Amino acid sequence: GPFPPQHQGLGGSPSIYPDVWINLVFLPLFTILGILHFSLFLYNKNKRRVLFPFNAATMGFCATRTIATSLRIAWAHQPRNIHLAMTAQIFVYAGVIILIISNLWWTVRIVRAQNPRLGWSKPITALIPLPIILSVAMILCLIVSVCIIFYLPDPFHQLVGRTIQQTGAALFALWSLLPFPILLISICLARPNSHTDNFGDATAGLGLKNTIPTKIFVCITSALLLASGATFRAITNFAPQIPLEAEPPWYFSKPCFYVFNFTLEISVVAFWLVIRADKIFHTPNGAKGPGSY
Repeated sequence: GPFPPQHQGLGGSPSIYPDVWINLVFLPLFTILGILHFSLFLYNKNKRRVLFPFNAATMGFCATRTIATSLRIAWAHQPRNIHLAMTAQIFVYAGVIILIISNLWWTVRIVRAQNPRLGWSKPITALIPLPIILSVAMILCLIVSVCIIFYLPDPFHQLVGRTIQQTGAALFALWSLLPFPILLISICLARPNSHTDNFGDATAGLGLKNTIPTKIFVCITSALLLASGATFRAITNFAPQIPLEAEPPWYFSKPCFYVFNFTLEISVVAFWLVIRADKIFHTPNGAKGPGSY
């Protein structure tokens, strides 16, 4: 081994045209956005004494995308290089969960602001690390699944690899959709006249007032974009397997790959930068318990 894949996947194998050109657009965009997010992280940390790790995490995500686009360009030039194909696939899988978890974390902050006693209760506080722990474990499993699929061509191991990938795609889709029910419950439970523990700066990017509705708008918009991609990937993972020589169905096409992966992701990363997520969602360092925002 490694052996070439036996079935078609989302986006197929990249070719010089159009893949190299598309990746040559995304590569510098992700690189620039990553640098901007990290600069903002350092500016907040050193100048404003505000620690907002999500900017650094978003830079980490952009780094996975810079690597993924570079690998796809290399793979297009060396289509028979299976190691390149494998590594490119791993980097496409590994990144987006960073954005999904960030949005979920901010959703919890909104719950704590609207319903402090519920949001800071022991069961909720104990549940918060769960998506992170499960996601890290799932990414490691996904990396293993790519190795299984490329190195063990027998039907049993192919099924094992595919099942791991389906589980991962379903889990990431679930995390991406969670802000919708959580925010709905939080809005319904918030008493109209009760004190809301608002947080962050008074104004956000684009001159927006940083109110709870602004925060909800940002989380819902981000969740719509992230869930569209994650749900599409989950559904295509469960679609029937198609042999390589057959005509690819529309949902495995290159446009679908680039729209539901890089385009949606770059929209979220740029949106957070323009709207200044760091001003909207930062909480005082060491905030613990109701009313500490």
